Amino acid sequence: MLKKLIKIAIISMISGTIMFAANFNAQAEKDRKAFVNYFLMKFKNPVLNRAKYFPYVPLKELKKNYIYPLKFQDFQNGSLAWYKPSKEQFAEINDFPPYEIPLDDGEALFKKPFANGRTYSSCFPNPAIKQNYPYYDTHRDEIVTIGMAVNECRAINGEKPLKYGKGDLAKVVAYIAFKSRGKKIDIKIPNAKAAKAYEAGKKIFYKQRGYLTLSCAECHVKSSGKRLRAESLSPALGDTTEMPVYRLKWGGLGTLQRRLAGCIKQTGSEKPKLQSKPLKQLAYFLTYMSNGMKLFGPDTRK
Repeated sequence: MLKKLIKIAIISMISGTIMFAANFNAQAEKDRKAFVNYFLMKFKNPVLNRAKYFPYVPLKELKKNYIYPLKFQDFQNGSLAWYKPSKEQFAEINDFPPYEIPLDDGEALFKKPFANGRTYSSCFPNPAIKQNYPYYDTHRDEIVTIGMAVNECRAINGEKPLKYGKGDLAKVVAYIAFKSRGKKIDIKIPNAKAAKAYEAGKKIFYKQRGYLTLSCAECHVKSSGKRLRAESLSPALGDTTEMPVYRLKWGGLGTLQRRLAGCIKQTGSEKPKLQSKPLKQLAYFLTYMSNGMKLFGPDTRK
């Protein structure tokens, strides 16, 4: 009888552990599905749903310039997915993509030997890995971004780190992104600490900040699909799929963290330091929201 009770207890413990492990993604999956459904409903028929989602957009504008209905994968294109003039403008620009030269530079850098004779392939034998970043490293208890991975590869090989956000690091990441095109984003939440990091990123995304008291969600969820002066506000869904991007405003490539830091500054807040814990948490949350979407980076944006 005692042996039977012990056996039952062990089975219950194992089952409980498995259930607990599975629940690390449970809340995040609820968030993600609600996130995706919101955008699918919003862009299903902007004309029919004008009162709910686009009350201040003229009906003529909706009928003339809005593209709908949008499917899940369409959101990889940001504002180009729903706004016809932008889509047409960037289709012309991408006849000769401005990111092609820095992308070629990134490939050359990736294959160029370090002083020890090795290359980035010593760390990344298959460069098609961007779909897995940022990830939570359970041994280090921290979020690891693709930019960190590139600089850590350099450190292992005795090289100095590259500046985050732009320049050669953005070029190398662009090459990795290009080789990862078509791969589906696959961000995981492996343990309780990772779940806590995800929740911190979610809080940052929805928190109002700065003297303008704006949040990321204010522009890229609630106001997505609307115009702000000459700008078309992109949906947050899919925003991470095209990174890094060549922005016409920058005149060069920039990483996801550079873009996020710039957005936060525009709310009237202090610009966060690249690779800071909050910025990595925000990237972790935002990328998880696009899980299952195919990568299409690098790309061109305003």
